[in-house]
Amino acid sequence: MEVGAPTSLKRVAIARLLVTLTTGALTVFAGQGPAVDSPEDYAGRRIATIEFQPPDQPLLAEKLEEITPLAVNQILRLSEVTAAIDRLWLTGRYSDLAVRAQPVGDDAVILRFVTEPAWFISAVRARGVPEPPNRGRLENTTRLELGTRFNEEKLQTALGNLYSLLRADGFYEAVISHELQRRPATQEIDITFRVNAGPRARFATPIVTGSPGRPAGEVASMAGWERFWFLPGYKHVKQARVRRGLGRIRTAYQKDQRLMARVTLEKMHYDPASQTATPTIHVEEGPQVEITTVGAGVSKRKLRELVPVFHEQTVDRDLLLEGARNIVDYLQEQGYFRAQADFRQEALSADHMRIVYIIERGPRYRVARVEVAGNRYFDDQSIEERLSIREAGFLRFRHGLFSEQHLRQDTEAITNLYRANGFLDVEVNTIVDENYLGRSSELAVSFQIDEGPQWLVESLDLQGVRPENREAVLALLQSAPGQPFSDFNIAIDRESVLNYYHNNGYPEAEFVSSAERAAGRRRGLLRYEVREGRRQDVRDVLIGGLETTRPELVHNRILLEPGDPLSLLDMIRGQQRLYDLGVFSKVEAAVQNPEGISRNKFVQYQLEEARKYSVRVGAGAQIARIGTGRVDLTQPVGDPGFSPRLSFDVTRFNFRGLGHSIGMQARVSNLQRRGLLTYGVPHFRGNEAFNLSFTGLYDDSRDVRTFAARRREGTVQLGQRLSRANALQYRFTYRRVSVTDVQINPQLIPILTQPARIGLASVSFVQDRRDNPTDATRGIFTTLDGGLSSKVFGSQTDFFRPVVSNATYHAVGEDVTFARHVTFGWINNFGGAEIPLPERFFSGGGVSNRAFPVNQAGPRDLVTGFPIGGNAVLNFQNELRFPLILGNVRGVLFHDFGNVFSDLGSVSFRVRQRDITDFNYMIHGVGFGIRYGTPIGPLRVDLAYAINPPRFFGFQGTREQLLFCGTPNPPANINCPANLQTVQRLSHFQFHISIGQAF
Repeated sequence: MEVGAPTSLKRVAIARLLVTLTTGALTVFAGQGPAVDSPEDYAGRRIATIEFQPPDQPLLAEKLEEITPLAVNQILRLSEVTAAIDRLWLTGRYSDLAVRAQPVGDDAVILRFVTEPAWFISAVRARGVPEPPNRGRLENTTRLELGTRFNEEKLQTALGNLYSLLRADGFYEAVISHELQRRPATQEIDITFRVNAGPRARFATPIVTGSPGRPAGEVASMAGWERFWFLPGYKHVKQARVRRGLGRIRTAYQKDQRLMARVTLEKMHYDPASQTATPTIHVEEGPQVEITTVGAGVSKRKLRELVPVFHEQTVDRDLLLEGARNIVDYLQEQGYFRAQADFRQEALSADHMRIVYIIERGPRYRVARVEVAGNRYFDDQSIEERLSIREAGFLRFRHGLFSEQHLRQDTEAITNLYRANGFLDVEVNTIVDENYLGRSSELAVSFQIDEGPQWLVESLDLQGVRPENREAVLALLQSAPGQPFSDFNIAIDRESVLNYYHNNGYPEAEFVSSAERAAGRRRGLLRYEVREGRRQDVRDVLIGGLETTRPELVHNRILLEPGDPLSLLDMIRGQQRLYDLGVFSKVEAAVQNPEGISRNKFVQYQLEEARKYSVRVGAGAQIARIGTGRVDLTQPVGDPGFSPRLSFDVTRFNFRGLGHSIGMQARVSNLQRRGLLTYGVPHFRGNEAFNLSFTGLYDDSRDVRTFAARRREGTVQLGQRLSRANALQYRFTYRRVSVTDVQINPQLIPILTQPARIGLASVSFVQDRRDNPTDATRGIFTTLDGGLSSKVFGSQTDFFRPVVSNATYHAVGEDVTFARHVTFGWINNFGGAEIPLPERFFSGGGVSNRAFPVNQAGPRDLVTGFPIGGNAVLNFQNELRFPLILGNVRGVLFHDFGNVFSDLGSVSFRVRQRDITDFNYMIHGVGFGIRYGTPIGPLRVDLAYAINPPRFFGFQGTREQLLFCGTPNPPANINCPANLQTVQRLSHFQFHISIGQAF
């Protein structure tokens, strides 16, 4: 018997209840019907025992006693048997019930409840089909929902849906079998559909019917179902390919102004012999529809955007009126606030229609001022942020935004704001001055607010709430005594109270409110009545679908335990926590038997594990003034270079079923060779606030022109999430760094280029309050990092390195953002030994100071001019980001200034270079950039002009001359001219190309 809503279930149960008195037993059936024998009445006898067959019942023993109104030694009454059957049926956990009475002696009877359990859907799997359709689509199309009752009718419907989907994707010979696996203890049933897909059909030559207005072959070829020109025949049938083909045909007719063309697929006829499907396409080309404007010009491209006839492929009055409204809105954005548009239809011939939009633009205005007056309860900003009328701006809404419709909307918005806060008599009047300050082209809008008195809640009578819930419910209410009295707050109270009850195991809770107004006192009298209904608890949590994942990993993420109130919120939060593990591609959560009236419910989680391996191969390029990795002493800055890059990543997820990940990453270019091994523990020791990672790194790079660095490194990091925005990272790194191909004064080589072992303990604090990490428009992003290198950690040099970074983002009007970023770092060398070159600060380039090429800021070797880094860095970046072309291309005006300094005491805000050996001053750069939005972040192109670039000595000789010239006895084969040094300067112009914002 199908379980519906409790009330309908009760009617069905009673209607089907059949009672007979038999010679051997009193039998009461619900569902299948009785067996009929000679009658004999056992009513009035004493009940000796009550038995259930089978002994293992879907309901717990105490629940059975609670539900059935029968007891041992009680007199048998037919009405009580009927009530017991009725109540058992309403639990929804039985598919068939029978009660049999067996006499014992002269005055007693044994009652036996013979039951058949109902089954509830758990896992639904589909196997054996090559994509498309994918497995998810197959399983979803069955419409077999987790936790709902299973029956044969649903199974047959699911099979029909599967066959339809398979035929749509070309599998006309598919055969589907199914397997049912039952788990009696929890009444779950797993359904597996095994599909023998057979061959995928190919298209045959389409049949074109109707009035296409052109040859059938031409229409058929528009669909693009034929294979490439050198391959005969047609492509395989796929549902998406069919849709695209029909869309191509419609598009072709639209290009010929056949906007009312109808293209439909009537049928697909499959021929088993040739394994081909012949589409029958019905085409009605319809008349040509020409859409033009008079009175004001609107481009054809813009008309296609504004008039929905082009998209809906039909011409009716409603769509034409919508087009007129869209045209008016478009003109109002251009400043024609009094614009009007109408249309007329002209039949030029039986096959040609013209639609003419008659446009009156009217005078062009500029919204010079929007003001609010009379408001005392709310400040101006609280009201203005709700207005759609806009003052003229520099970049967007250059003429402002105004219309009668916007005026009505804004008046209504202000009125609703006040009424929601108890000002029931508020009045909002508007004044529009079309000759503002005597200028006929300027317009001012004033909203005059008469607030009136504020109504407050005088009393609140809360009924129907149990004592244990009362305090929590009262804390949720907006309409407490003394608070604003409004229908809006009452609606919020209703939603808050019902959410509380639904999330605490009361799915049947109801909320009724009534309100009276005491006009003389401006007070409201409220009465809330809550009908809580019965509380439902969690009987148990059932988890299915695990193959590799360990069960304890899942249980630790689920917030519900047996005996807890059935909270839908906690059920959904548990679902999200499981998704956050990153090891499941699908997590379904549901209440088993949701319509049944039993108080104890199973909660089901059905999981689908994601792919265990991820393999990514990528190719890219770096374009910058860093050269191409070749050694050239004459170019310390580097020529503009193109560096191709290959990447290969392999990640194993859910390692050992613990949710851990292990991965390998490789990067290869002529500037860098890098290998990275990682092991990640996302929720360390089951705590979501902590994550642990181990990293091994090999890096051989030449991103600094001065040297090539080789780094072997191991890192262990413990991350702690303090809140949604704040996090800490505790990290220890041990690495060995060596340098080669050094392009600096030989006298510095023993000091700066010796191999070094670095043991570095560090702590980082990260605060991220940005609205969008890849392209922020508001918020703040701060990082504080302190690292200590000491001989205690096995390091060969002792230093302390704090680095602070802060970025803020501010909205300036509509779609304009002002962003600023500052970075400060310092290396405190307390061990005496020089800091090796790879450990120093290097800066400059697209993400630090765009006045420099990449890593070209700061001190330089006084002989060769190559950068040697510094012990302090200070950089400031400022950007104004604004829309440029349409919505996907934005512009940036920027000003960067800063530098790398020799040490902390050398940090200076000077803007002039004292002499050719002075690099401790601020370098300023200004420029313009373009951002093009992509799914992985904006593509960035920046052109910078350095206002005060440094001069420096360069070296115009060979490496041998650098090593030996200037020594007491250079080799005879080395030519040592009198002066190998020249004066060079960084270029004023720099360019940078990359993905992502500068900060």
